[in-house]
Amino acid sequence: MKFKLLLIAFVCILGISSNVAAAKFIIGVNEGDVIIWNCNICDEEKMEDIFGNDWKENERELFDDIEQGAQMKWIIKETEDDDKIYSERTEDNETVLKITYKKWKWIKNDVWGESDYTSESTHFVDPDDYEKDLIFPNFAPIWLPLPLDDYLKNLDLYEGYAIDARVISTITCEIKKNDLKGDYPTQFVKIQAMYNDKGILSSYKLYIEDNKVIIDISLETSVPYEIYLFPVIIAIFYAGLIYIIYTKIIRT
Repeated sequence: MKFKLLLIAFVCILGISSNVAAAKFIIGVNEGDVIIWNCNICDEEKMEDIFGNDWKENERELFDDIEQGAQMKWIIKETEDDDKIYSERTEDNETVLKITYKKWKWIKNDVWGESDYTSESTHFVDPDDYEKDLIFPNFAPIWLPLPLDDYLKNLDLYEGYAIDARVISTITCEIKKNDLKGDYPTQFVKIQAMYNDKGILSSYKLYIEDNKVIIDISLETSVPYEIYLFPVIIAIFYAGLIYIIYTKIIRT
């Protein structure tokens, strides 16, 4: 009986400790990381019709001077996990995860020059510190803490959100006509955002009716040189092996 009680207590302790561990959220990017996004589609006229004339100015983080065929770049300058920011939900200063980054706004050439400005982006360490019925800026964040799926599931999101973590971490947000301030959007819209293993936005699509895409943003991915280097090494190895075998056959 005592053994059973000890076993139950041990299991409970493990359960509590695992929950505490699961609640530990971290920043996935590192100082010096370079992140580039491509704008594949941007129907500016349609966006203006749906969200108003100042749709580019409302949120600096993602839509800042965006246009089709352009690129935007971030370089992570610093990361912090113990900064404090006021939470309207708790009415107190709460701990946040913060990244400071140098930003190049959307441009149509890869001559980046000096960055346009340095900015900060934060997320509360405790998702409960966010307000209820949360709608992200641009409807999907450009980065999220890790583990991303646990973080999203602990947020009190607007009813139109759905989270899918089966294969790729994905946020889907459906917003009804006139459901935002200022009677926007002027028609139904749907946003689908996907994230990589660092919590960085890898794909962003904004749809209108009939599944027409009017914003399409994708993360530029570079193939590590090791992927090319390994086949070259294998090819050299086999070429050398064939040469050795051939010379031995000739000599005999």
